[in-house]
Amino acid sequence: MKLNSLKRSIETITPKMADDYLNKNTINRALRPGLAEKYAYDMGVGKWGMCVAPIVFYESGDIADGQHRLFAVSESKSPQSFFVVRGLPRPEGVHIDVNAPRTLVDNARISGLDASLNSTLIAVARGMEFGDRTPTSLSQMRMLEIVHKHRRAAEWAVAHGPTGRWLRNGMVLAALGRACYHEIDMDKLARFSEVLRTGFAAGAHEAAAIALRNYLQMKGTANVNIGGALWRDTFLKAQNAIWYFMRGRQLTVIKTVKDEQYPAPGTKKYTPVVLKPKAKTPAKAKAKGKAKAK
Repeated sequence: MKLNSLKRSIETITPKMADDYLNKNTINRALRPGLAEKYAYDMGVGKWGMCVAPIVFYESGDIADGQHRLFAVSESKSPQSFFVVRGLPRPEGVHIDVNAPRTLVDNARISGLDASLNSTLIAVARGMEFGDRTPTSLSQMRMLEIVHKHRRAAEWAVAHGPTGRWLRNGMVLAALGRACYHEIDMDKLARFSEVLRTGFAAGAHEAAAIALRNYLQMKGTANVNIGGALWRDTFLKAQNAIWYFMRGRQLTVIKTVKDEQYPAPGTKKYTPVVLKPKAKTPAKAKAKGKAKAK
């Protein structure tokens, strides 16, 4: 088959047109849960951008490629422009979507939107934003927004977080990232990671890091998947251990806690860190007093 025999155009597809195409479609693969919702989010907030992949129709008028995008147009109630190809013989559909899909990291780097993005940074920012397992229906643009929102804190957590088996995980790094929004003494926060990594504390005032280390290692050696149903529980426990450590309060046993010590920015419980002005030195105070006397 020659490619120039296909009808090609650029068309603006309205929600009604998308509904018509979908309703007339007789056969296609099953919809992937959440995928159309991802696209619809980007379309609804005006961040869908320029999609170079065409909407393709078979000779019969059935949709060959693009049903998720058409569902997204209908769901978002926003017209979108696409390259459209019509007249594809049905046997040629065997060649559609057979290549390796690009990940968010691939697309961010190739497009130049975020050359330094990596999977660890994404996982930490995601944990900081949701404090739990992330919904699957997140578009790549939405995920980039979340990374941008928490980037400085997430990068600090990745750079200063503990290393070692069972110790360096998304829950601990996300908890450290959250703590960055609340704590002033970043050296002490880095010290928490050091004690957590090495297992050597300077005294009872650093026992919280040892307690968390023992808990994580115990779960690890018991082959407990703390990345599953226990994600939220471990995330809260890590926050609590950090909070105790930063205040020099002794904590020897890691127990279940219900509340976050470090709420996310934008929530009702979040209180921004306010840096207190440094106290005036006697010399400065004396000099100011002389100036007033003059």
